Amino acid sequence: MFGKFLSVLLLLILSPVRVCAQDAATAPGYVFSVTVSSPQQLDVVLNRAEDLRKLFKPDDLGKIAIVLHGDELQLFRKNNYRSNQSLVERARVLDQDSIIDIKACQTMMRMLDIDQADLPNFIEQVPFAPAEIERLQREEGFTRL
Repeated sequence: MFGKFLSVLLLLILSPVRVCAQDAATAPGYVFSVTVSSPQQLDVVLNRAEDLRKLFKPDDLGKIAIVLHGDELQLFRKNNYRSNQSLVERARVLDQDSIIDIKACQTMMRMLDIDQADLPNFIEQVPFAPAEIERLQREEGFTRL
């Protein structure tokens, strides 16, 4: 799953002209389902998002939603901030710059015993990752990659 995600992000990076040529009405956004298990894997995801920031304006491509629903949620816990500070701050900047919209699955948070207050405020919490991905596709016209 992680390899497929990286392949799709790489494809987006290598073909910005074709994707950016679409107007916002036809390309409202893309949604990625992310489950990674290490800081290094999350670092790769954030690196790709930073690469995208250099290649396009968010208004040209549309939003990119990243729905987290795996062990990577542990990396964002406030009590793990010191050891993951650079990752959390990079994610915060990308979210604030409207490069990505980070969402966390509350169902997985409960399974991992992560309280809602344990995650930073910039991460939007959604009840169930698969339902949020489907909602973004159905109601907002996002493309799942």
